[in-house]
Amino acid sequence: MIEIKHLQYLVVSAELKSFSRAAEVLYTTQPNVSKTIRSLEDELGFPVFTRQNRGISLTPKGRQVYEYACRAMDNVEELQALSKSAGAEELRISFNPSSWISARFSDFYNENQHQDVCYYVMTASVEEVIRRCARGADELGLVYVMEDQMPLFLYRLERGSLAYTELKKVRAVLYPGDLRKEKTDGPMKLVQCYEDEFSLNHFWGVKGGQAGRSNIEAAVVTNSDYVMNDLLRRTSLGNISGDYPDGKQQSRRQGISLSGTDAPVSFGYIKKKDEELGKWAGQFISFIKKRIGQ
Repeated sequence: MIEIKHLQYLVVSAELKSFSRAAEVLYTTQPNVSKTIRSLEDELGFPVFTRQNRGISLTPKGRQVYEYACRAMDNVEELQALSKSAGAEELRISFNPSSWISARFSDFYNENQHQDVCYYVMTASVEEVIRRCARGADELGLVYVMEDQMPLFLYRLERGSLAYTELKKVRAVLYPGDLRKEKTDGPMKLVQCYEDEFSLNHFWGVKGGQAGRSNIEAAVVTNSDYVMNDLLRRTSLGNISGDYPDGKQQSRRQGISLSGTDAPVSFGYIKKKDEELGKWAGQFISFIKKRIGQ
């Protein structure tokens, strides 16, 4: 029988490419790690690692097992989080990297800081938000999606038994970095948090809209808001995102509309189809609606 221990040892060993290094991280011995991996291979009926003098590497089938094991370990961690928060009220949400949504969540927390609620907040790409909501990791997901990509987006939601509610249409906006460091020749380069087919720069990367740019391309893709904001402050890299849903500018950085006065970006939320939002998810959406004038 395959056990959680098998999967844990597999994932750590694969990522460190060494049974001895895995043993250090797992607080056990190298022989114990090797024995556990051998037991897993016996259960599967094929080797997951190729043993070499310089270390180990995953076999082709081993790479498939590794992907399954990673997902299984993610699910175990979520189950453990559920057990720790049993009996406590909670709100689990994910959203596209957005200074506006982050600020609104801070406002919401301040209004409810004396309530006994545990918050789980993740930033992720549209695809990852869909996956998290589909498997129940998050109850609510806030996203920006180009209208042109709505058919594909809705298809992905249907596959995950999810529903989308649009809150507002907004412009696609280019936020330039430090223009004093910008080179006038060549394409304008961007820093983006995450990259998938729904990202706004994926759509605008081959044309400059009405911003007067003939070509725009992503130079840095990161999952860190800190990295992105630091690059925007200290380099010429720009960023494409949806406009603030309440129409208010949050910082000194002025955005340049890539869509003129049109609003081709849909801002809204994802949830399980045919399921009502829980108490705190419902309150958060009501809070967001008030902030955008609904």
